[in-house]
Amino acid sequence: MHQPLVYILILNYSSLDDTIDCVEYVKQINYTNYRLLVIDNNSPDGSGKTLSDKLPSQEFVQLSKNTGYAGGNNIGFKIALENKASYILVLNPDVRLPPTSITHYVEVLEHDKSIGALNPVQLTTDGQSIDDSFDRAVLSNASPYQANHFTCLKEAKTLFGAALMLPKRTVEQVGGFDPLFFAYGEEEDFCRRIQLRGLKLIVTTESPVIHKRTKENQTASDFVLFLRLKGSYLFNLKNPQLGFRYALKRFSHDILHDLRGKRSNTYPFNKYPIKIRHILRAGYWVLLNLLPIRRHRKLDRTNSPYV
Repeated sequence: MHQPLVYILILNYSSLDDTIDCVEYVKQINYTNYRLLVIDNNSPDGSGKTLSDKLPSQEFVQLSKNTGYAGGNNIGFKIALENKASYILVLNPDVRLPPTSITHYVEVLEHDKSIGALNPVQLTTDGQSIDDSFDRAVLSNASPYQANHFTCLKEAKTLFGAALMLPKRTVEQVGGFDPLFFAYGEEEDFCRRIQLRGLKLIVTTESPVIHKRTKENQTASDFVLFLRLKGSYLFNLKNPQLGFRYALKRFSHDILHDLRGKRSNTYPFNKYPIKIRHILRAGYWVLLNLLPIRRHRKLDRTNSPYV
């Protein structure tokens, strides 16, 4: 069987145990033509040094600063494309691949060139139940997808970044993640841009992965809460279906309602303990970055890289 080159990217940030386990699962896959690349996002716990000692030099990259989920994976995209990868799998350290995963994902993507990105179904740690967040955000918006002999596929309106399989053509056409997000919201923005290029977002129920959500079981820091709220504001401001001025009016309306506690039933307020300090910080960040946000909206229209 023809096996195009697949790059598997694992971005580490103080996730040593999960990253090591993730690498061990990758090594058990039945697909042979892959390259593993672990990228350490300048982890403050020193886990980058441990990974550097454990992994071959060609499988590890140490970054000098934390560039976030978006920036770290973008560096991985660049390296993968420079090395002629046909496909790229973005993999969170707390995700566990089954042995048949890459073989199946490649088969699906090779069969239909109109697919821009693919998610396997995410399971909880018991390996039986579907992850609740994945079920609500991805599968609830999915519909049956006709692809000849593939009966395990569904077309979705968005995908999750924890196990995101991409053909090289997607990264070449759409670009990478928008670094303005840093973390949280960047995969939804990326998926929206993929669909704007006429490409499909597909979920496969075959070869599901386990998503442990290790860090989400921990108490979220003020910085993470700020990032989650900022990501939702930024995602709306970048909506290509809205003029920028109108998007700004919507942002002003939302932030006033948030300060008054009137959006408690919407994300992220319905899931995380967002406080007024997080709202003020996120709003201030938006005001400071209005020019870059507007510039990135324009770059999205022309598939230009974020530099």
